[in-house]
Order: sequence, then C-alpha cells, then structure tokens
Amino acid sequence: MSFDFSGKRAVVTGASRGIGEAIVRQLDASGARVALVARSADRLEAIAAELANDPLVIPVDLSDPASIEQISTAVLEAFGGLDVLINNAAVERNQPASKVTGEAIDETLFVNLRQAFMLCSAFAKPLFASQGAIVNITSTAATGAGGTQGAYAASKGGLNTLTKNLANEWASKGVRVNAVAPGLVDTEMWGPTFERLGEDAVRKGFVKSVPLGRWGTADEIADVACFLASGQASYVTGQIIRVDGGMTNL
Repeated sequence: MSFDFSGKRAVVTGASRGIGEAIVRQLDASGARVALVARSADRLEAIAAELANDPLVIPVDLSDPASIEQISTAVLEAFGGLDVLINNAAVERNQPASKVTGEAIDETLFVNLRQAFMLCSAFAKPLFASQGAIVNITSTAATGAGGTQGAYAASKGGLNTLTKNLANEWASKGVRVNAVAPGLVDTEMWGPTFERLGEDAVRKGFVKSVPLGRWGTADEIADVACFLASGQASYVTGQIIRVDGGMTNL
C-alpha cells in the first residue's frame, strides 16, 4: 500500500520483529524517519541498517518504568518532535485462569496497557504541536475469544477503551487515535504455542475459525496501521479496526 510520510517522525514500539518490524519498514519506505523501540539491540540495529531515512535505535525494556523517560528523551532530542506513535509492544503469558500468577497479570497489564498509556502521555505535547496520530495495536482476543489468554485479553480490551477515550479527549487538539485489532497473524509470538501444542495442529485447528481460510501476515496489519497513521485517514478517529479475516464475524 502506498502512503506519503515524507518529513514525518514516528515511534514504533515492539519494532524488532513481526508486526512492529513490518510497520517500521513500511513507514520508512514511505519517507518517515522512525525510532525503533524494543529490547533487542542487535535486532534493532540489523533492521535499522536496511532503512533509508536515518532511523533512531532505542533498545529499552518497557517492563522497566524508567523506559518511558528514556524513550521520550531520546526521540525528542533526535527528532525535535513527533508525528506518529505506534504502540505495538506487548507480552503474552498464556495461562489458564485457575493457574494464573499475579506476576503474569501485573507484567501483562503493565507493558501492554500502562506503558502504552504512559507513552501517549509522554508524547502528548509534541503530538498536539504536529496534530499527529496514534495507532495502538490491540487484538481480537479482547472480544473474549482468547481462551487461556485472560490477562492478555484484558490488557487489549483496556487498550481499546483507552483508544476511544483519548480520541475523544484529544480530538480538539487535532490528534487522531485509532487501533488495529489483528486476528491470527503469522509471527514469532506464536512460537511458544507451536512448541506446546504442535505447529501443524495449531495452524490447521485455529484457521477453521477464519472465514477467509488462512492466517494473516504482518504486512497486512502494517497496511492498516499505516493507513490510520496517514493523512488518508484524516477523518478517522476512535476506531478499532479488526483485521482478522472475518474471524470475529462468526
């Protein structure tokens, strides 16, 4: 999909793989200068080496409360402002509710919801100044269909609600806030599930719930995220766009 982000400055969390990496590459190819945020410095540096628009690498762990200030300071010093914030970083602790630990709940809600909210807050004034856009990557798990993903589903449901609230609160500032809710997407996040249940069984079993009959790709999620971040979506705010092959229609 073609967009024009020439001269725009963007931050993408969870940028070292999967959906985050796909968004980074599409933003860069469309002219944006991108700050890549994730834990793995090596992976971020490898991706950045293939980008065209002087990217910024910020290797931090969002489970650390100090990471918010580290990210905002580095971005504003390097970019002088911000136009696009993509909150993509997430952790998933797939545990049955009867066995879930407080530690797993706390970490999931902290990284997936609290830190996304804090990044929106940290970049509020720069985004007001540029009349920029925020895109939160949530999940169809928030509909309650995630099985043993209770903490993850709750965190993504909270992020959906945050998206709508910020959209209403910041509309008068010219800032649009939307979300993309992916369904089955073929990324490394599925690795532990494949190992536990068998990759072939998971792929064939889960896809039965998708009317389009296949798993999605990271690039297909990136297309929608970049659309929402672009001027082509200038009259779109407060929306949760499900990109799930029709899975949640059933």
